[in-house]
Amino acid sequence: MTTVVHKRLTPPSTSYWELIKLTVPIWIANIAIVGGGTIDTLMAGHYGAVQLAGVAIGGAVTISVFVALVGVMQGLSPIAGHHFGAGHHMRIGEELHQTMWICFGLSIIGVAVLGCTPVWMAITKSTGEVAHVATLYLIFSCIGLPGSMAGRAYTALNAAVSRPKIAMVISLILLALKAPLNYIFMNGIGPFPELGGAGCGLSTAVSGWLTLGMFWAIWRFDSFYEKMRKKTFSWPNTKIILGQLRLGIPIGISSFFEVTSFTFMTVFISRLGAVTVSGHQIVANLSSLIYMLPLSVAVSGTVLVSQSLGAGSPCSARTATYRALKMGITLALTTSMLMYFFKYSVVSLYTNDPAVIAVATTLIIYASIYHVFDAINCIGAFALRGYRITLVPMVIYGVLLWGFGLGLGSTFCFTDYLTPEPLGAAGYWTSITISLIIAGIIVGGLAVYVPNQVCEGRKIRIR
Repeated sequence: MTTVVHKRLTPPSTSYWELIKLTVPIWIANIAIVGGGTIDTLMAGHYGAVQLAGVAIGGAVTISVFVALVGVMQGLSPIAGHHFGAGHHMRIGEELHQTMWICFGLSIIGVAVLGCTPVWMAITKSTGEVAHVATLYLIFSCIGLPGSMAGRAYTALNAAVSRPKIAMVISLILLALKAPLNYIFMNGIGPFPELGGAGCGLSTAVSGWLTLGMFWAIWRFDSFYEKMRKKTFSWPNTKIILGQLRLGIPIGISSFFEVTSFTFMTVFISRLGAVTVSGHQIVANLSSLIYMLPLSVAVSGTVLVSQSLGAGSPCSARTATYRALKMGITLALTTSMLMYFFKYSVVSLYTNDPAVIAVATTLIIYASIYHVFDAINCIGAFALRGYRITLVPMVIYGVLLWGFGLGLGSTFCFTDYLTPEPLGAAGYWTSITISLIIAGIIVGGLAVYVPNQVCEGRKIRIR
């Protein structure tokens, strides 16, 4: 008689130190990515309020489309993490190939949507030089979109297999190139025409394709990935693609709701004039910058949750979730206090226009309030992805961030139906703050409940 010996899988370490080791390079990479947007805002802001307004509108539309499409591809991350934890390395390469087919189809959709520049200008009611800058920005975004999206697939995979330093190094290289490329394209150095603020869009497109090239080279030649790489070409596999889309589509829609709750604010607030939208853009950019820390903790938490579940250790997954939440809340509280007490110093880095500073320092108070709940919301939702729960967070985001945040925000901003007078930009920031507080409480509660149920062997029906 032959005895079959099953190899016992070893779950990953879920210590705070392991969380930190994963989080720091992911955070540096995210800061570098958002840093590119910060450089755009700084350089366009010093180029003039009109140029900054055009970049803000073009960037808001681009990010809205990009994040939703990339979110659909993020089904790869928990799936690859499960395979890595279970020791099924070759399946990771096959999943990556199928993600690239998804990327190909989504890129066609994204270019078509971004290319409808007259529609976007009509929605934002942009005219004159602001519309010209925003239109050129969107055209350049169409060029860079496929490369940027494919690069994000490699970013997700590297995080899933506990190699976030790869994305960190590449992101830092691109950050170092961002300001010089901006300067060349904005000012028309050498053979390039002077593009003003639209040059930020062209430099971003170039960076997207450079990112993809570096990621591909590492995947192709680094021996670490040898056991994951497929040796043959893969045609679309319906079963694998559908498996990714079941997770990815709700993630993409959730990401769209979350990001567009801010970017569509920019689109609508642009109707209030260049000064207001510039002040809003500064705070929105700062919010994105500080959001990268809880986002990095969230990605690390997802990696450890997915790997733990793949290794058959649901209690390790629970520990990873709880520790990620504790660490994220602590960091968010610290960041919020620093942002509030040093708001004038921070805003003055972006602009020296007194009117813009006045708008930004008022709006930054809202960001200081909601940031902690946004951190809970982010880390909780990412942890739930490890459990392949993505539909419920999508519904929560849709109802609260769009239905309440944008819907009620529009009423506060432009009408006096519920307030003595229209609140302007503060109306949107008030409603979005309330929405994020409620979303953080609900999603955070689920992120405590689900891991505990799974660890204790109880079935859950949440999807």
